[in-house]
Parts: sequence; C-alpha cells; structure tokens
Amino acid sequence: MLKHLTICAALIAFTSNFASAQQREAMLQKVEVPGAAFDLVVAMPKTPGGVVDLSESPDALVIHLAGGELALGFESAEQMLKTFDSLRSPVGAFRVQRNGINSLIPVAVYMTPKGGILASAEK
Repeated sequence: MLKHLTICAALIAFTSNFASAQQREAMLQKVEVPGAAFDLVVAMPKTPGGVVDLSESPDALVIHLAGGELALGFESAEQMLKTFDSLRSPVGAFRVQRNGINSLIPVAVYMTPKGGILASAEK
C-alpha cells in the first residue's frame, strides 16, 4: 500500500510541474560559419524573459523550438512558414548557466542552408 501511495505522489508531482511549465519567448541569432555550406541559428530567451501564453490566442502562430522550453510567435502565417522551413534541422537543445544567475537558460541550435531565408534572425 505504501509503495502505491509513493508512486501516486510522484506522478502527481511530475504532472504538476509539466502543467505549470510555460514556454519562454525566444529570439534568434544567426552565426555565419566561414567556409561551410550552412549557418547556425541560436535560439535563446528574450531579455527580460517573456512567456508565450497560448490561452489568450487559441489560433496563435507559434513554433515550438527543440527542447520544448522556447517558442517563437509570429504576426503572419507567411512569416511563420518561412522561418519554419529554415528551422528544419535542429542540432540540439541544452541549458546554460550565466554568471551570477542560479537559474539555467534554455538554448536551441539549428543548422540552416547558407543564404537561406530567416527573417527573424537577421534583425
């Protein structure tokens, strides 16, 4: 009986963490790789970290990035599709700790074709 109670308590704790988890609004930064046929795009949270709240806009134009902690919001479907096409090859997602800050910052890295269209990253 105690074993079942412990398992149920653990499941409730895990699901409550996932239910309260929110995605942070991301910004994209293009990094050119000299001599390569590709560029890297690094996605990190905007400063100060905005949270993407999908409850206010059920038809939101949002791309969820690799790792599940970052998201990009768009004004138009055309802009979203162009960016989505460029972000087809994720390299990986990880968390980084900044100096003097205890919380970890989510980062996602993508490989894009050199000269590819990625309007959000060129700002």
